[in-house]
Amino acid sequence: MSFARTLLLAVAAGATLAAAPCGAAGSRTGRPACDALVVHEPRQIRDGLLEMSGPVLGKGPLAWTEEDFERIYRTVDFCDGVRDPSTNSIIRASTWRSNLDPAREAVLSAAAVLKDAETLRRDARTKAVVLPPCETLLEWSHDPRDFRNNSAAIFGRDVLDTPPGDFPLVMGYVKSCAPALFQIAKGRLKQREEDTQRRLQSVLDVYAAVDAAHAERRAGGNRPTDMLAYMDGRPVPAALASRRTQSLVRDLDRYAAARQRLPPDQIESMNREATVIAAEAKTRIETVWAEAVKERISRDIFSEQP
Repeated sequence: MSFARTLLLAVAAGATLAAAPCGAAGSRTGRPACDALVVHEPRQIRDGLLEMSGPVLGKGPLAWTEEDFERIYRTVDFCDGVRDPSTNSIIRASTWRSNLDPAREAVLSAAAVLKDAETLRRDARTKAVVLPPCETLLEWSHDPRDFRNNSAAIFGRDVLDTPPGDFPLVMGYVKSCAPALFQIAKGRLKQREEDTQRRLQSVLDVYAAVDAAHAERRAGGNRPTDMLAYMDGRPVPAALASRRTQSLVRDLDRYAAARQRLPPDQIESMNREATVIAAEAKTRIETVWAEAVKERISRDIFSEQP
């Protein structure tokens, strides 16, 4: 049995092992409860806990409880000053406490946040989205220029296909996970807090933008004659494009809703404007909508019906 596993048993047994008689046969220190403890550097235990990754003393850091830390503290108090004759290592209770105290605060606070987030995740009544474990949010990536992201991989549904009612749940869940993810990213990924903040804010910004765009379309009446533009086979709300492009789309939608043809001067000016927008576009959404505007104008020119 490994020393780490032995120490876990010592922690689990708590006062029972701490009360083991001194000088027990086969004990390296004379106190069986201290044997596993004396071979570990408290700084390494602290670092392992703060990394919040692999097992520490046989148990995942985020699975450690208040009781686990208390049992370790009781054991180091009992073993204070105990020496291992073979290595001359000495257990110092104060050293163990000074190393474990910051790890304890970080681990227990992160674990509490994850527990609450897991409750939210379990009880969420989403229509299509699947809320992932909090740590999965650290895998988020988004290219604002092409509006490509891994929302489908993370939430089970692309953000552009997300039903309106699921947006608040996604954004609320990301916010509930955030405090723990700052700790996890710092320890596990060696990521600065501002980098984690940017990643999580990107999730919120993307979902908020699409949600607002859908809301704007609904507020405008969501008429069957309104223009649609598609990207990767998914409809893209016009509100995600620039105000300049949106103005063109609104004008075209107004004419279509009134079943009126575009005046010849409007056709020329709007087509010219759409061409300029497409040439100057800095995002794929802008390009997609500029091309959709040009296609609608072309269709209107050759259509027999207004």
